[in-house]
Amino acid sequence: MASKFPFLLNFSFLKTMRSFFKKETWSDVISNVMPFSKSGKKKPLELPSPRTLNADEEISKQYQNHSCSNYMDLKMRFRDVGRMNAIVETLGRDFLTAMPEGAYKSRLGQISFLSRRLHEDLASQEVATLIEKANTHLHKFPDEWDEWDTANLHEMEIMYRHHCKVDPELMEKKAHLSYEGRRRHRAVLRDNDWESAKGFLQEMIDLQREIAESKCLADNEHDTDAPYQALMREYIPGARLDDVDALFSDLNVKLKNMLPQIIEKQKTEAPAIPLSGEYPADLQLWLNKSLLKVIGFDFDRGGLYETGHNPVEGGTPDDTRLVIKTSNEGNFLESMKSTLHEGGHGLYIQGLPRTQWRYQPVGQDLGAAVQESQALLIEMLLGRKKAFFEYVSPRIEGLFQDFGDQGMSADNLYKLKTRVKATPDRKSADEVTYFFHVDLRTKLERELIGGRLKVKDLPEAWNEGIYERLGVKPKGYADGCLQDVHWFVGKFGYFPSYTIGHAMAAQFYAQMRKEIQNIPGLMRTGDFVPIKRWLNEKIHDKGRILRTDDLVQDITGSSLQSHALINHFEDRYLTAA
Repeated sequence: MASKFPFLLNFSFLKTMRSFFKKETWSDVISNVMPFSKSGKKKPLELPSPRTLNADEEISKQYQNHSCSNYMDLKMRFRDVGRMNAIVETLGRDFLTAMPEGAYKSRLGQISFLSRRLHEDLASQEVATLIEKANTHLHKFPDEWDEWDTANLHEMEIMYRHHCKVDPELMEKKAHLSYEGRRRHRAVLRDNDWESAKGFLQEMIDLQREIAESKCLADNEHDTDAPYQALMREYIPGARLDDVDALFSDLNVKLKNMLPQIIEKQKTEAPAIPLSGEYPADLQLWLNKSLLKVIGFDFDRGGLYETGHNPVEGGTPDDTRLVIKTSNEGNFLESMKSTLHEGGHGLYIQGLPRTQWRYQPVGQDLGAAVQESQALLIEMLLGRKKAFFEYVSPRIEGLFQDFGDQGMSADNLYKLKTRVKATPDRKSADEVTYFFHVDLRTKLERELIGGRLKVKDLPEAWNEGIYERLGVKPKGYADGCLQDVHWFVGKFGYFPSYTIGHAMAAQFYAQMRKEIQNIPGLMRTGDFVPIKRWLNEKIHDKGRILRTDDLVQDITGSSLQSHALINHFEDRYLTAA
């Protein structure tokens, strides 16, 4: 079946070459690598001597011998790149949680240095040569390559092309500004300080545009959206703006028609009872860790931490660090929501094929859109079901000692989490209006990168955009253009992944319901084992052996579309009593 979203297709090697460097051969690519690429010959990497295996053991695919010596060399190089990236991830999570304030400057230097070194190792001419030779071997001896090794080589090539045209100094500066941006964002958000923010944002946008332009195709140099597409592909590999626009346009029309119907229906229902108790932060953390255990998160290979910064997932399958914002003691649902969202990310990270492909490209996740599909499936589709609150309600009554409080009943908690009401704040937005927040941010960041919107005009454009979509206005910068951390850390092009991921999550869930009997009944008893097993088998442990569109097609029998998400909204907000 032909896909409606070609950016998710599994391109062949030759098509990939044409899509990145039109009319260039591998020799052209190698000769055109920037002069900052590492030169000189390194001592060839050698495989570690194999240890004696027990009868029930086998060597992992990362170290398993292959007839192509160039591919073996690549596997060892990418293993070391993966190790270095894991170190950066760990340092980054520590930056948000346990790092002493006095280590701030040195930590920025450490992360920036490692990011540059990682980039240089990926962008070297030696890697380009090895990839060319390995691809020659693949085409000459296809029977000697299984689907995993073939996919791994393909992902190596994509990673190389993603880095090879970018100056290492830009990557070093990007890492520095990204982590500095977390602290800057926390300060300007606290102080509602646009004047301090706009200079930093301008510096970040200039840097992102320079990086993007170095990746763009020469024949797209007059396309003002080409740089934004290049940035978006860092988070959604292969994404094309035309296809993203088609999905967003479809949802825009359908949700504008559906939203007033939902609001009118909810006006006829009894209102939810607001939470009115005090919910100590230590008890919230205990609750959140317990919920992560229930959904299947492995605390032997991960942890949950609080921070004054914004929430973030990260780490590796062996050391998965989930970070949520410090709890609001007046509303435990906020930290619960964040925990379930990051927990969905965490299940995906921990479920990747680490024993066979640790550090190899094929063992990594499929990018932000699939990541967000896993987070939103757990947080929004499952974590806002009435059956989930029927499981949670009696336990939180006991935890917070609010026995008999009608506000803590399953019905009321469900109402609180499914009320649809326009708000200027994305993080507190309901599931339906969430799309319009993403749509606005995608439009604005696209115009900022394309040079059609000046930073100084961002607050006015933001306020006009949110009013046009939802009829609300921010009270100040903090709940307007400063509310999100994404632009301060350089994540231009990330926002579309929320909507693509939401549509994907709904499509996955529709198929899950066909294959797992009585999901609500399982949730009422806290039995997430069949759900986690389904996600592991269908998505997580496949790593990158399939491209995204192939994965969606393989699981659901159709390409990515909006209908499953619209059906989900209709079932939950219009059909349900």
